[in-house]
Amino acid sequence: MIKIGEFNTLRVVRKSDLGYMLTDSTDEVLLHFAQSLKEHKDSEEVEVFIYSDKSKRMTATEVKPFCTMEEPGFVKVVDVIPGTGVFVNINTPKDVLISRDYLPFDESLWPAIDDTLFIRLKERKGTLVGKPLNRFDIIGVHAKHMYAEREHVMGYVCRITDKGIGVITEDKMYVYVPLTQYRGKHRMGSSCEVCITKAMDEEYYGTLNAQKEEMIDTDKEIILGFLRNNHGTMPLTAKSSAEEVESLLKMSRKAFKRAYGGLYKEHIIDFDESKTFLVR
Repeated sequence: MIKIGEFNTLRVVRKSDLGYMLTDSTDEVLLHFAQSLKEHKDSEEVEVFIYSDKSKRMTATEVKPFCTMEEPGFVKVVDVIPGTGVFVNINTPKDVLISRDYLPFDESLWPAIDDTLFIRLKERKGTLVGKPLNRFDIIGVHAKHMYAEREHVMGYVCRITDKGIGVITEDKMYVYVPLTQYRGKHRMGSSCEVCITKAMDEEYYGTLNAQKEEMIDTDKEIILGFLRNNHGTMPLTAKSSAEEVESLLKMSRKAFKRAYGGLYKEHIIDFDESKTFLVR
């Protein structure tokens, strides 16, 4: 039986106007000329990948796909359909759908066009679809690559939770980044540079934040920028709540206090009971 989503070794039956008809002695499938890497003769055995065309007919290609039902791989997003899912290019004439069932509930966190996902193919009702690998799947297939602490590696967001995000690196290693180790929102499939902070069993912990000194300087500029744009005053002090800081400056209270303390020691700012102001 010819298996969709996998490589099959089939025999050339005949040559048609469109391509080569291949068989496993039971079923036949077309290898279009555009998907053939060379000319073939009758009775020749050919290894091909089987996918489904737009009419859900099984079709063959000699071009190697980026992933199969057995072998996961990196793919690019080529289209986003709100409420439905995203389409990815697997290196066949027909792109495959990744259903919203495998994507974040919040559509603003869905992959955008040109983002990268790590997926495996599945067969559903006679057609191929994609499924992103979860944390345990990735750990099961990774290349056993070794990272050193403070090493910087490139990767893609593959998991989003309330407590942090998961990143799959270009080496197919899984890195967990806690919520405190990045800022803002990161959509699934977006690229990032992660700094390794700790190795734990078969996965790593990392951070997307810059070095502390660089972060403090950036946070100082955020505070000063707000003050300059608001007549030199800010309705926050070192005693302000985390919610107030997050609402006004989009940073954590811990980061705010580090930068705030530095500006105060440098005599750039001062404060009273209800506000902070630039020292004239």
